[in-house]
Amino acid sequence: MTDPETDSGARFPGETTRRTVLKTISVGAGLATIGGTVSSAASEDYWTVVALTDTQFYARDERFGREQTEWIVNNLEAENIVFVSHGGDIVNNADNDDEWAYMTDAMSLLDGQVPYGTVTGNHEYEEWFDRSSSIENYKQYFGPQNFTDRDWYGGAGPTNGDPNRDELNSYQLFSAGGYDFLHLALEWEAPGSVDDPDTPLGWAQSVLDDYPDRPTILTTHSYLRDDTEDWSTVVQEVDDDGNTGATVWESLVKPNPQVFMTLSGHWFNDDGEYRQVSMNDAGSPVYQMLANYQGRDLRGEGYLRRIEFHPGGGTDAPDRIQVRSYSPVLEEYYEDADSKFGFDLDFDERFDASGSDSGDDSEASADFRQGVDGYAGTVDTNLVEKDPETSFETASTITVDAKEPQDTQNRAQALVRFDDVFGSGETQVPPSSTITNATLSVETVDEGSGAAVHRMLTEWSAGETWDSAGDGIQPDGEQATVDPDTEVGPVGTGPTSIDVTGSVQAWADGETNAGWAFLPLGDDGWDFATADSESPPRLTVEYEPPDTSEGGSGDADGDGDVDGDDVDVVQEHIADKDVDIDTEAADVDGDGDVDIGDAVRIRTEAGGE
Repeated sequence: MTDPETDSGARFPGETTRRTVLKTISVGAGLATIGGTVSSAASEDYWTVVALTDTQFYARDERFGREQTEWIVNNLEAENIVFVSHGGDIVNNADNDDEWAYMTDAMSLLDGQVPYGTVTGNHEYEEWFDRSSSIENYKQYFGPQNFTDRDWYGGAGPTNGDPNRDELNSYQLFSAGGYDFLHLALEWEAPGSVDDPDTPLGWAQSVLDDYPDRPTILTTHSYLRDDTEDWSTVVQEVDDDGNTGATVWESLVKPNPQVFMTLSGHWFNDDGEYRQVSMNDAGSPVYQMLANYQGRDLRGEGYLRRIEFHPGGGTDAPDRIQVRSYSPVLEEYYEDADSKFGFDLDFDERFDASGSDSGDDSEASADFRQGVDGYAGTVDTNLVEKDPETSFETASTITVDAKEPQDTQNRAQALVRFDDVFGSGETQVPPSSTITNATLSVETVDEGSGAAVHRMLTEWSAGETWDSAGDGIQPDGEQATVDPDTEVGPVGTGPTSIDVTGSVQAWADGETNAGWAFLPLGDDGWDFATADSESPPRLTVEYEPPDTSEGGSGDADGDGDVDGDDVDVVQEHIADKDVDIDTEAADVDGDGDVDIGDAVRIRTEAGGE
């Protein structure tokens, strides 16, 4: 990540030989542990992957980097460390020979001891955000020629004849716990398309295609952000030559079920830690983690990530991945929730060839968030009683409050809707699907009493006001449902998740998607970010597509094509009108009757909204 502090230094000579091993001490596994052994568990009980990231200031200041790798080597057996990943920004200034010498010395302690992989960060380029600037020193000291004698090193690519661009991505193979893993090391803001194997993303896809049965960890420098608490959505490379984290997720991670974990760094706003679990196309969880400690005391104090795989250690599932942030320099852990957490899962099921915990290939998921993967369908606004004719459609936050302002009885309500959720598009949910889980996630910027979340029954626009809604929204069974889908509160700052499975199922069954009304539960105002903010609301839907194997064609009027006339015929039939209808063709979901769900699916097939 960029920092205003810089060092100057002469460029390395253009050597192409293998980097010099600068070890000055023996680091065999039998030596005394440096920094202490932090777990007394038997090594055969679990295995550990260590994640290093953003060591640029360790390189600049020549401290902490060597302590990290010394601890790793001296705890290989005690902690059963099977792999080490470095997430990029190895050095701060790519043309500074002292920085490269220090980090090469530190990383070379791992040679012959444990498999490891590195990726490029923007600081590996002489001009930090310019991919066309020299990356010669990274390639000299961490390029594929340095690993030719390692049987765990799979290879590097792609290769197109450009010395400054070739072979910046690599993959490694390792085994632990009876499983054979693949580690995919992807360059900073990896350019290209998965459909083009001559580009970094396409090369990565080809590696995944070659190893479809290996559970995969993907490391890349810029992927998740802790400030927006989501994938990165802006390319920082000066010529826009690269892909965002959101694109890497949508095009590479999500479609490939063997990718079960991602590791990244680069971004730091507060503590430089963030995690999220997203469902891939197979309906399986992908555990995604950001760690970047450089914003903390002494630029990180040597903290690293310990990712421990504990068979039989789960509570909600048989096994557990336990994650902890540990400093071998201080011999201390961070104990906050961002630094110490875990994921319960079944290793056998998640690490199988399909990557699906459920073993049910029919499950799928869809994500909707403004600005991500081209989605632009989020609509939200505030209805404020004290400003009854004012529209808040472009506001960056929404307030839900029974007293707004506090010394009045005026209320503030919120409306949120996601358009184009259902349809036949690749990123949409098919009508008549069974919704297994739907979660609305909002970013709370000011804690408060919370809200009752009612499904809206009438349509509304972003320009809606308190007066145009008819004295605000009433939960009367006409404007909004009498009973809320759920109640949320009290609410603290940060991400807030809301279970909206009932609403989304109703829409899948043919009810009108008019979004939700957030009605106040108390007089402590709750503020959350809107679609016009940097942290827009997000709707995640997990579903089972309808079984259409026995369904009709949709040609309800029997004229040989599926169009709006078929929709009209079905709607008239549902309304008990006397119409000429082919009920077998109209029953597109194959459930034995013709209902609103069939009408919705025929409308979608006909190209309607």
